[in-house]
Amino acid sequence: MSSTLSSSALRKLSGLEEARRKWDHVRAMVSQAASGPRGQPDLALMGRIGRAAADVGRVLADNGFGALSHSVAEINQVARRGGSPHAKIRTMREITAAVRTGIEQAERAVNAEERQASQA
Repeated sequence: MSSTLSSSALRKLSGLEEARRKWDHVRAMVSQAASGPRGQPDLALMGRIGRAAADVGRVLADNGFGALSHSVAEINQVARRGGSPHAKIRTMREITAAVRTGIEQAERAVNAEERQASQA
């Protein structure tokens, strides 16, 4: 039994891999912002976090994962809005975990679709 993937599945998986790599960078910046001097979040990183998240959103949207792309856009909104720095960081951490899970679920879904197609 051959385990080759269709070109569509390869493109999607490649896009998800790129999104995961870039999202890990976003997650690292959120962690870095959370560990600012004297326990205060480093708000100077908010713009960089928002721009990096927008890049991940474009990668996901270009590969057909629009719903996941909208979840990514939430972090840009959080970075730009006012409010408590600690609440921003907490919300960003929740979003990064949810998006990471969403990327993993999308990878599993693409692989499951391919298995279904190869068995038919």
